[in-house]
Amino acid sequence: MKLDPAYFENASVHYFVPQPTGREHLMYYPISLGYFDCKPAYGVHRNMFSSYLLLVMLTGSMAYQTRRSRGVARAGQVLLLDCNTPHSYMAQGKCSFTFVHFAGAQSRELYEEIERTCGNLIPLASPNELHETIGEMIACMSSGRRMPEGEASAMIHSMLMQLLSHSSSSGDGIASNPVMDRAISYIQNHLTDKLSVEEIAATAGYSASYFSHLFAQETGMSPYQFVMKSRVEHSQQLLKTTRLAVQEIAFQCGFNSAANFCYTFRRMTGVSPHEYRKRPL
Repeated sequence: MKLDPAYFENASVHYFVPQPTGREHLMYYPISLGYFDCKPAYGVHRNMFSSYLLLVMLTGSMAYQTRRSRGVARAGQVLLLDCNTPHSYMAQGKCSFTFVHFAGAQSRELYEEIERTCGNLIPLASPNELHETIGEMIACMSSGRRMPEGEASAMIHSMLMQLLSHSSSSGDGIASNPVMDRAISYIQNHLTDKLSVEEIAATAGYSASYFSHLFAQETGMSPYQFVMKSRVEHSQQLLKTTRLAVQEIAFQCGFNSAANFCYTFRRMTGVSPHEYRKRPL
């Protein structure tokens, strides 16, 4: 499949064909996976594609529609779709995401349980683990090494179980009310802006001091700490899934200089951005 450059700033996609071992029905397997940095014109409208889609938003937003639901996936959220039925998704301005189309094993049963308990759109305050898993699969296939079926199956199952567990546990740092959800969504969609507590609090309709108190109660950290955490987590994904220069990543993640980015990244992760990028996945 050749990607149309009219729709992408940067993109990579890889395809996986399971070996005919007779055990395909026992395993999950990726059909395609990759990273897309999309222009505003990007969109998909399908009647049927034999797979399920797990899409992790990195930046921007994506409107989606299925027979049962519609909504907007924003940075830090996961979109899970049954592509066997009519569906569509369309970029709202520039956006980027990692994704994996998958099938096999109990894909339908797990998908239906996640949809029943969580819906198609799952907000995660810290989606970095899913980013890392997809990034590891991308790196493996980019290197030309065939990923073992059992390893690929375990990764997909792990991601699905993480989504399923979201419905039964509020998790660390995940807001438990719509007001905080809205504030978190605003933060994750404006990481490149000079965010202030007053600006974030305004989205929730509270004063800065009262909002900071509520935010800390819900997430276990201050708004500033959450902004820095979100920026560093986003930078980690860009370091692993793109070839962007460190300075460009710094600006895309809301830092005013590469030096400030490198200092903050090392303080929060223990390594420099260059060292993190070179680490094996």
